[in-house]
Amino acid sequence: MKRTILILVLLSVSILSRGQFIKLGFQASPHLSWMKSSDVNISNQQSRAGIKYGLEADLFLLKVPRYSLNTGLYISNHSFKARYNVTDPLSMGNTTLTSPVSVQYKLNYIEIPLDIKLRSDQFYRMTYFGQFGITNLINISASAISTDGKLNSANVSESIGLYNMGMLMGGGVEYDLGGNTAVNCGIQYANYFIDATTIKGLDEKTTIKTVRLVIGVMF
Repeated sequence: MKRTILILVLLSVSILSRGQFIKLGFQASPHLSWMKSSDVNISNQQSRAGIKYGLEADLFLLKVPRYSLNTGLYISNHSFKARYNVTDPLSMGNTTLTSPVSVQYKLNYIEIPLDIKLRSDQFYRMTYFGQFGITNLINISASAISTDGKLNSANVSESIGLYNMGMLMGGGVEYDLGGNTAVNCGIQYANYFIDATTIKGLDEKTTIKTVRLVIGVMF
């Protein structure tokens, strides 16, 4: 799965770069994640820190730097603690939890954003940008710890959805270091709208939300 996704992204970049100017870089951006459930008996008990890191690419539309298609290939780590106070049995894999219970999730995804980035003119080496689009998550691992002691960093991948998609928006500033090198810093907000969990016995929708401090370098 990981190898297939990497090949598809690299092929897409190769094809697009023939007709458009491309700029590559690296990003390591800390973020804060939390959950929201459609069931009032399930709530976010703790928002937790994570990080997104990997390759970033700007594909300049019509070779104009002010307008670009922004994408990349990242590893994205999300963590939060959810409180379950439900009457129905709460089962994760072969484990049935005792309700009420709190579950701390650690979720690892491959993240592939696809958004439009708009840049201002350069002022004293600084260029301001805004971006809006979608981002895609593919789950590669999931573990959880429960307060009733039945889950202790247990694998709960079968209780987590394989794919998720969200709205991405943000903005920031890029500082020109000279030549083709620039550093960028900004804020991003992602609102994932597909159900993140597939827990047996629960008829609800859990969505993930993230606020991220973008830190990267472009070459």
